[in-house]
Amino acid sequence: MLPSIALALGIEELRDGGSLCAAFQGANGSIYWLVLPVILDGDKIMGYSRPVVVERPYAPQELHISWPHAKILLQQVDYLISERANRKYIGRMYAAIQSQGKID
Repeated sequence: MLPSIALALGIEELRDGGSLCAAFQGANGSIYWLVLPVILDGDKIMGYSRPVVVERPYAPQELHISWPHAKILLQQVDYLISERANRKYIGRMYAAIQSQGKID
């Protein structure tokens, strides 16, 4: 079970070719990443795999979650994130979650 979100840390694209990540700190003090793992065909993004939450950094544990659960977590991060934070990728995360990882 995931703790409640205490602090939103940011939203970014990972350097693995396009996975999307929303980072947050839980009420327990641990850092978590909500990740939409990219599906690639060469350099082309074909879609995203099922969402996963990764507890960082000491003993990375992965928890696969549903698309609706991912949407709720992203909405919470979005609500808490600073206006000054990089919001470049939030629209892509919402779109990927809404389409359940499919790219048009």
